[in-house]
Amino acid sequence: MLDPNASTLIRSQHIMRSAWSATLLFDQTPFETQCMIDPRTGDFIVAILKDALEADDLVLACPRDSLDTLLRISIELSEDVTEEQADRFTAYHLPSATPLLAIGKFVYAKLDSGEVVTPEECPLANPFVDSMGPLCRSLNADRGVLAGVCKLLSGVDHESPLAVGVDPAGIDIRASYGLVRLVFPVPVADADEAMSSIDALLESCNA
Repeated sequence: MLDPNASTLIRSQHIMRSAWSATLLFDQTPFETQCMIDPRTGDFIVAILKDALEADDLVLACPRDSLDTLLRISIELSEDVTEEQADRFTAYHLPSATPLLAIGKFVYAKLDSGEVVTPEECPLANPFVDSMGPLCRSLNADRGVLAGVCKLLSGVDHESPLAVGVDPAGIDIRASYGLVRLVFPVPVADADEAMSSIDALLESCNA
């Protein structure tokens, strides 16, 4: 196994923060699922089949199980899903029916390039979790301007964007056709800096 360097850890974190769909492999049985990172704990909130709770080997293949899978995340499942976690999953995915949710504790992840990363090396909890409400409200105050921010940061037009999460590296957007990850031009250190960066982006797109 290869030890990760700084760029590997940044890439790993980006892939995992964008891992909203994946193949859940439970004892090698594939299940195409939806997931997200719980910003408070850094664990994954995953829609599962009940049989997965009895499995010994559990892997999230991101974005799908194939020869070119970017990242395989070894997890341990728990049924202890809080109301807050279920609400966050709904805010991101808007499921048409209530799925069976579980918490997938991140054990380690292996990249397509061979490096292995651990939660200690690549923490996923969001230090802005208690400030996300104001940050998202600022972004969502003018959806037209937010669409401009999406175009500025991604180079693509996104219809009906809604900010659903903000962390030091970027913004999570729910658009009409799915979820989008917008990366800040420069990572931000704290919630105040995030708000300043957001204000600057909004101002530049409202000029």
